[in-house]
Amino acid sequence: MICRKKIRPSQSAFLFFLTLACPVASQIPMHEMAQAQDRSAAADIASDHPEPLQISKDVMMPTRDHTKLATDIYTPSCPSGGCPVLMHRTPYDKSDPAAVAIARTLAAHGYVVVVQDMRGRHHSEGVFEKYDDQDGRDGYDAVEWAARLPHTDGQVGMYGTSYAAHTQADISKLHPPHLRTLVLNMGGMSNAWDHSVRNDGAFEIGRQLSWAWEQIIEDAKDPVVRKGLQEERLNDWYTALPLKPGLSPLSLSPHYEKYYQEESTLSDYGPYWTRLSMNWADHYAETSDIPMLQIGGWYDIYLRGTILNWRGLRKLKKADQRLLIGPWTHHRDNKTYAGDVDFGPDAAINDFDIGFHLRWFDHYLKHINNDIGRQAPVRYFLMGGGDGHKTASGRLQNGGVWKDATDWPPPEAQPLVLFLADDGNLAGQTGTSGTDSYISDPAHPVPTIGGSVSARLRDGAYDQRERPDMPGSRPPYLPLAARSDVIVYQTAPLTHDVTVAGPIKVKLFVSSTGVDTDFTAKLIDVFPPDADYPNGFAMNIADGIRRMRYRNGLLKAKLIRPGKIYETEIDPFDTANVFRAGHRIRLDVSGSNFPRFDVNPNTGEPLGRNRMAIAVRNSVYRGAGHASSVTLWVMPEK
Repeated sequence: MICRKKIRPSQSAFLFFLTLACPVASQIPMHEMAQAQDRSAAADIASDHPEPLQISKDVMMPTRDHTKLATDIYTPSCPSGGCPVLMHRTPYDKSDPAAVAIARTLAAHGYVVVVQDMRGRHHSEGVFEKYDDQDGRDGYDAVEWAARLPHTDGQVGMYGTSYAAHTQADISKLHPPHLRTLVLNMGGMSNAWDHSVRNDGAFEIGRQLSWAWEQIIEDAKDPVVRKGLQEERLNDWYTALPLKPGLSPLSLSPHYEKYYQEESTLSDYGPYWTRLSMNWADHYAETSDIPMLQIGGWYDIYLRGTILNWRGLRKLKKADQRLLIGPWTHHRDNKTYAGDVDFGPDAAINDFDIGFHLRWFDHYLKHINNDIGRQAPVRYFLMGGGDGHKTASGRLQNGGVWKDATDWPPPEAQPLVLFLADDGNLAGQTGTSGTDSYISDPAHPVPTIGGSVSARLRDGAYDQRERPDMPGSRPPYLPLAARSDVIVYQTAPLTHDVTVAGPIKVKLFVSSTGVDTDFTAKLIDVFPPDADYPNGFAMNIADGIRRMRYRNGLLKAKLIRPGKIYETEIDPFDTANVFRAGHRIRLDVSGSNFPRFDVNPNTGEPLGRNRMAIAVRNSVYRGAGHASSVTLWVMPEK
């Protein structure tokens, strides 16, 4: 059972305001249960606001190509000048109880709320294509149409999570005249090639395959097809990668299979990845100059884009650009925990109450002089500081506090370089020269144990140990550090707290016996043994990957020469965490992290189409001349 504290009605409304994201995988009962609880609570919200609302269902809004999009409109009693509009566009059903509850709540506070099914989804006409540029055009039309609705004042703001944030970003790139402000929660990709779809070239297979799988099940009209899909186990198909076109359950829906095959095989950076829907960074200049709130989580799959979008737009725009980051997984910023780690009662954003978002919209749409205008540009949750005991729900209590900053990383943070040194040490000096090698075998990849992998895998912070409910794990379920293909570098127990806040840069000097291979890096906070955790707890903080054919970034793939030493960099997502005295800072280096990322076959074949896979020997060089290192941004001691 998932235990959940009783939430006040206003908090519950805010909870749903921030949970307009994708449905959760049927293979994760824990997340299904959480979603069911959310929907149950949503049903209670409607009765909290007895104010009269005019609700128009399934109004068919025409787009420029005459496709009609199903739209629900919630209209309160508005003053003579009209009410501002709040719009939510979603592929996940506008009639969902949570979506309805949010709409009613916001309308009751003096907004005309417009909730729309995207093209080809649920009650709307047309064909849905994931990450298609058509969505931006549809959204532009929707904003301008909503601004002309009766009882409105012509101003439109938008809200939503995940795909409902992507669509906000796409609309803003086209600069509709009546768009006034956005609240983008965990979405809006700066560049889908370097995070969320691919990650510096590696394919985010755990996210993308499971999403397609779920949507095919949801869209299936034929009960026989639906039943057949539901009886297939997604985890079983991870053993059959790469999926062959027309020969997997995805083939039951050609347009979903098409997008999956494109994402998994078009690995070189090019026109596919520079499209409007896949890339915001190239379109910052023409983006609407309006106030935006970018919300992210330390364990969210879109965190890199959240930070880059905020930073890029802040440099170019005059309107307020704000950044808010909590200790959350994707779609779970209403929780105090991420995975098996709890961060305390202040961690859940719903504790800020629905007034948090209403103050934003009141300030920028109703021009009310409230505290929004006086808040810092950056608000982030600093994880850590707890005593590490096991909570009643069975999670490690890591604690944490909210912090404000004028920039990210905080200006006072300074780089700390730790070198990969002798005997598995992570130290302030390079040490003697040496080489650490391992065999990277695609047939037995290192399993993903938490991280920024989306809710379709077990995301968040976990003890880095294999376990039966993690795909790829095998008996006897030992710690990842025990594997021969994981190289561990760690500090001595810390003599004082080390507060990290900012990016993580891993520089490696490496070679391989293959013509292509992957190197992964994972930053870990090692808790010492205690009564609750007699074997300690290796808590993952952030991880990243470098596919060596893409060692030069966005440039065209170039295979490596076997045996040649290359300098390369891995960029895990940013973080903010206190490594407490007595803990260790650890860096794990390996060649795979599956199924978060697809496994490199090491053959140099076209990715996603390979027919073979080979084991290779990978080496990491350290010491003088090859000073492999990790750089952390550290706050000054108080």
